[in-house]
Amino acid sequence: MLAKCQVLAVTDASFFITLQKALAGLRRINLDGLRWRVFDAKGQVLGRLASQIAVVLQGKDKPTYAPHVENGDMCVVLNAKDISVTGRKMTDKIYYWHTGYIGHLKERRLKDQMEKDPTEVIRKAVLRMLPRNRLRDDRDRKLRIFSGNEHPFHDRPLEPFVMPPRQVREMRPRARRALIRAQKKEEANRAKEEGDTKNAKADATA
Repeated sequence: MLAKCQVLAVTDASFFITLQKALAGLRRINLDGLRWRVFDAKGQVLGRLASQIAVVLQGKDKPTYAPHVENGDMCVVLNAKDISVTGRKMTDKIYYWHTGYIGHLKERRLKDQMEKDPTEVIRKAVLRMLPRNRLRDDRDRKLRIFSGNEHPFHDRPLEPFVMPPRQVREMRPRARRALIRAQKKEEANRAKEEGDTKNAKADATA
């Protein structure tokens, strides 16, 4: 019972800290006329999700976009712990940072960072897609990331963001011809096997 109470206390404390981080800096943002876009990171690829968030933060999806004006929307990202990556990035991708002391170059793999704080994975990916100028800090304040479904912005007019379909690059003519030849060859082999099967059945019945 005591262990269960301790786990609940730790959970409540972590959620309270997350809540404080979520509400920090909102007073410095002019929320008038901003849309609250909600991104569900569950099952989404890290890079593709981060690129869409960067577009919304910069306001590039608006007709009034200007590179020197901050008119991006608020971005609320949920289920950061369920993000997915392609290939072997979970074990091969490494984050580096330096403490400032001689020889104190630190590193952490993506897998360990996901266990420690999955929200920082998305934050780093988004910030590295934003231009490094004076507007970067304001755009960072508009990004609110949560590891789960819980967030304190239920009183806001939230709008779920629909991820655009992935655009597959058109196949090159040579590769297309090779694919057509392979399909025709497979159909011919299948027809030949069916004909051989029918002949074998006819011989057996005769």
